[in-house]
Amino acid sequence: MKLVVILVALLPFTVQAKKYFIPNFKANWHKALEFCISLDMNLVTVESRQDHDDLVKFVQKTDKFSNATRFWLGASDLAEEGVYTWVLNGRLATFTNWAEGEPTGNDSENCVEMIHNTYVNRVWTWNDIDCRGFQAYFICEDRQSIAQF
Repeated sequence: MKLVVILVALLPFTVQAKKYFIPNFKANWHKALEFCISLDMNLVTVESRQDHDDLVKFVQKTDKFSNATRFWLGASDLAEEGVYTWVLNGRLATFTNWAEGEPTGNDSENCVEMIHNTYVNRVWTWNDIDCRGFQAYFICEDRQSIAQF
């Protein structure tokens, strides 16, 4: 009987399946965020290795996947240099998958992209880059995909 009570108590903390969408155009980070919000979505949040692996599997099944592709993620250090947070919920980016030597900490590189480029040995790693001066594909995530508490 105690086991049943414990399981019932855990049910509200179940994480729903995430729903992703990659538009057919590239944009800077700010325009990407704007577009996702216009769809009642947000730039993707990656809070664990499992989130990252699931996202990679999703991208690999799309027509945007190639040996040299880049995607905006929903993290930045725009509010405080060197402190990366997720735009969806303001949480610190405690899980990261930075490429070697990243983030560089350059004042103009405030937004996070995920890179898959086998030519420069970056396989699904993250990089900080200029939010406005660079255009990339981006991944929108259904806002309802977050944990229900």
